[in-house]
Amino acid sequence: MAAGFFAGAAFFTAAGALAAAAFSGALAAGLAAAFAAGFLAAGLAAALAAGLAAALAAGFAAALAAGLAAAFAAGFAAALAGALAAAFGAAAFFTAAGFAAALAAGFFAGAFAAGALVVVFAMRCPLRFANGRE
Repeated sequence: MAAGFFAGAAFFTAAGALAAAAFSGALAAGLAAAFAAGFLAAGLAAALAAGLAAALAAGFAAALAAGLAAAFAAGFAAALAGALAAAFGAAAFFTAAGFAAALAAGFFAGAFAAGALVVVFAMRCPLRFANGRE
């Protein structure tokens, strides 16, 4: 029982590290997209939200509940296999979702910047051809 408990504690420490890595990866991807688009504030907010969602969804909440229930119900071997599969599957899914959200934030920030340039150009063009009649 003690060996199972310590092995479970080691697994949940690894799950926490995995969640932190997913958070860091999503945050880095969001920051890179924000710098590329030139909108640091929007990218940082989107990356932080995506990273927190990935960390919370793939982290201790699901892994601890599923891992402890399986460990006490079906024993250590089945619990470790099931919890590892669930944790890695959830981490991969939510990390991909975080990257997608960060890329979408970068895309929309870039589209907003391009739209602002079009508006500035459209407002400036009529003045260019007014020849002092404005």
